[in-house]
Amino acid sequence: MTTTIEIDHASREHSDVVGGSSAERILNCPGSYQLLAKLPEEAKNKSSSYADEGTALHEAITHVLENDVLDTSELLGMSFGPDTNPTKITKTLLHDAVDPALDFFDALDAEAEDEGGLQFLVEKRFQMPGIPGAFGTGDLLCRTDKRTIVVDWKFGSGVPVKAEYEDDGVKRPNSQLMFYARAALFSFPDMFGEGKDWPVDLYIVQPRARNGDGEIFSHCQTTVGALEEFRFRLVAAVAEAQGKNPRTKRGDWCRFAACKSICPHHTGPVLDLSKLDLKAIRKNDPVNDTPVAGGNWGEIFSAYLDVCKQAEETIAEVRAQAHSYLEAGKTIDGWKLVPKRATEKYVDEDGAKRHAIGLGAAEADIMTEPEIKSPAQLGAVLEPLVEGKTKKDRTAEARRQIAEFTKEVSSGTTLAREDDGRPDVTPTPTLLKNLADKLNSL
Repeated sequence: MTTTIEIDHASREHSDVVGGSSAERILNCPGSYQLLAKLPEEAKNKSSSYADEGTALHEAITHVLENDVLDTSELLGMSFGPDTNPTKITKTLLHDAVDPALDFFDALDAEAEDEGGLQFLVEKRFQMPGIPGAFGTGDLLCRTDKRTIVVDWKFGSGVPVKAEYEDDGVKRPNSQLMFYARAALFSFPDMFGEGKDWPVDLYIVQPRARNGDGEIFSHCQTTVGALEEFRFRLVAAVAEAQGKNPRTKRGDWCRFAACKSICPHHTGPVLDLSKLDLKAIRKNDPVNDTPVAGGNWGEIFSAYLDVCKQAEETIAEVRAQAHSYLEAGKTIDGWKLVPKRATEKYVDEDGAKRHAIGLGAAEADIMTEPEIKSPAQLGAVLEPLVEGKTKKDRTAEARRQIAEFTKEVSSGTTLAREDDGRPDVTPTPTLLKNLADKLNSL
């Protein structure tokens, strides 16, 4: 039987010094801390639709565990995540993400029956001792009579995140999990047993990216003693990060680091693009092994592709940061924000359903459970049911009728040159400032 200990939903906070998600980067590249400090706040705090969806799924699972929800279908139609970009729980999200994660928890709970039952905490703030301001929010912390369990939910569908990695034949636990586990030991010592050999199981649960064994999770075991050794290394890395001339090093930890836009390890290759011989590439025929001075095409493309990959990553990061900078109401000479291509969204779903059924459409044909089909899909359903001499006429009439229940909504903004013909978008901070100025002048 599960025993729940003081489950109190916490806001998902992140440390500016070092946290779970940045521990690996700080350990390997202490200099990234000072590089990030040079960036504008907008660049450091930017989000994405993928991150917002991940936050929403975390909140959905927390809602289930905190409220002992037995039937997860109750979540359908509920919205979670940031108020600015909430995510509605659909059958797909329930099937692909929420339910598999909860199935893992249920299996863990059942396994713990032979270990005295499972105690657990959800969404708790953990403080790392010895590093002022270092904290993070852990997803799930559990304990049985025999072990402590730390679980981190991941909801990306790309490359699987592992609980343990292997470098040069040496296995090492995921630094994010180690951070949460050691910080949890300080913040909630009752969730751990006595002695440095007390076992701590670390789990990454990623329902939408199964590992090589077909499982949705990966696992490794460590000990309280190893957690303390990790803390010593992290304390030393943070001290170096805040000192003079800290080390910088390129690696996998750079992937989501905003400092790529000003890091020499990433910007250096961009500066070398002028050395690429574009004329030689256009003039010669590498497929047919046209001779080229200075080597063969295999060697040349190898060098070019390495530079291109590094340049693309840096360019993408610079664009993202510049976009965030403009969205904050600031200016960049020669650039502006313009709306992305607008898509058609319902403003009256119920009205569209009634209209379609009134024309003779079957309800099953206009729905993709639990939601109505998109305006474009609904247009294809209604096309045979409306008047018009030709298919083109009927398609146009169906679209006209559906438009009474929809509006064009842009998916956001994008960067463009000042001479771009599209209208400017005034960022919300600028609108608020203009309004405040007007009010102050009254």
